[in-house]
Amino acid sequence: MGTDQVLLHRFVISQLSAAGLDRDQLIRDIGLPEWTMAGEEMHLPSQTFSRLWELGEHGLGDPDVALQVARRYELSSLGLYDYLFSTAPTLGAGLATCGPYVAAVTTNHRFDLVAENEHETTLYLEMIDGEGRGRDLTQLWGLSAVLSRARRVVAEPLVPLRVSLRQQAPARWDTFVEVFGTTAIEFDAPVDSMTFRAEDMDLPLTTRDPVLAAILRPLAEALPPPPPLATAWPQRVADALADAFDAGEASLDRVARRLATSPRTLQRRLMEAGTTWRKELDRARDARLRQATATGPLSRARQAQLLGYSDAGSMRRASRRWTMADHGRRAERFD
Repeated sequence: MGTDQVLLHRFVISQLSAAGLDRDQLIRDIGLPEWTMAGEEMHLPSQTFSRLWELGEHGLGDPDVALQVARRYELSSLGLYDYLFSTAPTLGAGLATCGPYVAAVTTNHRFDLVAENEHETTLYLEMIDGEGRGRDLTQLWGLSAVLSRARRVVAEPLVPLRVSLRQQAPARWDTFVEVFGTTAIEFDAPVDSMTFRAEDMDLPLTTRDPVLAAILRPLAEALPPPPPLATAWPQRVADALADAFDAGEASLDRVARRLATSPRTLQRRLMEAGTTWRKELDRARDARLRQATATGPLSRARQAQLLGYSDAGSMRRASRRWTMADHGRRAERFD
């Protein structure tokens, strides 16, 4: 189970209280004793943070509560995590601290800053354990709070090129446009992310402090690494490959586009999960072939077409790989 730093709860509770909710009742309703609010380094179960957002939405009758709180984000609310960001020389360098040091505030999320190409850079946010409305609100808070924090330390306007959200489209999304500053918002997306102009990454931070940054970095390096996403990416790739086969193009580039990420990031995520793009592609093709031939034989040409090969010869070579891999798996079971 993931955990979140009590600093997160403390800030959100303060904002919900300022909006009219009873602080003590909120703490009781998320199932925490009062003394947990006093510690500085305490981590609480992530389900309590998601529950807090659900209570805020219900108590205030405001489906935009996560956006409203995020737009009032106060720098230094998250201690070391904020200072690592704000002392960086540029926006890109600041956002790059989100990923490796996210464990300073949560073990339930992963941030990843990816240079998609020479024109665009995307910040991805992934949640490991969470579901339902609590998950949607937590992810929305995560992205919009990062944007709000960034806007406080750059002198120029900062507007994402586009925003992708896994949540369903709300009945009204004018507050989304106000907070993110753009109408280029995709709902029901495969990932939660914000894409910026590549040149935005060079914006200098008004709070940059190389001396303090050098002092903080050793403290940050002592933090545990961000949590792994052991099973999420292989399953997402399998789902995307099924669609790609139906569309007739099961390439790395096509699958990466379907998952709203870059080929390089996709390969890295699979490596973190203990697999590779080639293994997942072969696995998907093997499963698809077994399913297709379950009711009767198919010609080599038809098999190649179903599996996205250019010719039957390419498929025969792949079949030999599958057979060797299957023999290897069986041998491991008997060792």
